[in-house]
Amino acid sequence: MQETPDTTVEPLFCGQLELSEPTCMMHHMRPIKCVAFEGTLTGRRFYGCPVPQSEGVNCGVTEWVDKPWHPILQNCLSRLWDMYHEQNCGRVVDKQKYEKHLAKLKTENDKLCIEYTKLVQDVSKMFDWQDGRVDHMDYQKAVEEEEFEKKKKEVEESARLEVQMEKLKLAKEQRCTL
Repeated sequence: MQETPDTTVEPLFCGQLELSEPTCMMHHMRPIKCVAFEGTLTGRRFYGCPVPQSEGVNCGVTEWVDKPWHPILQNCLSRLWDMYHEQNCGRVVDKQKYEKHLAKLKTENDKLCIEYTKLVQDVSKMFDWQDGRVDHMDYQKAVEEEEFEKKKKEVEESARLEVQMEKLKLAKEQRCTL
């Protein structure tokens, strides 16, 4: 008995085994037909325990239908799976770098917004001091707030588009690997 490898759907080899023998060791149930999709076992058919890992203890492989692959084919499968895992690992690292960079940009954006607000207030105070008029202060404040809101919307839209483009790029890369 072996641990159950990951499997893939194969319409020509699926369902429960019709014979009463063999049965899984622990549950004494008829095994299900599976096709391995993991490492050097990829493509080999086997009879496996019908109890999913999530619902309890899975007995594993009851019996292999196919003989082990030729060593050359096993080496090729092993290399392909290594390449696949290497690519996925690279994408995970890239995604983590992207998320860190995005967090840094958001922090920088927040700091710039705060600095801009302070600058607007300082300029407003300077004009108020110079003119000594309350009406001018209200007008200037309204103009600066309007400019600030415009710039804020532009920055947010730019950041949103950049995030959306990166998400689309990651989704496209993930589809390519699957």
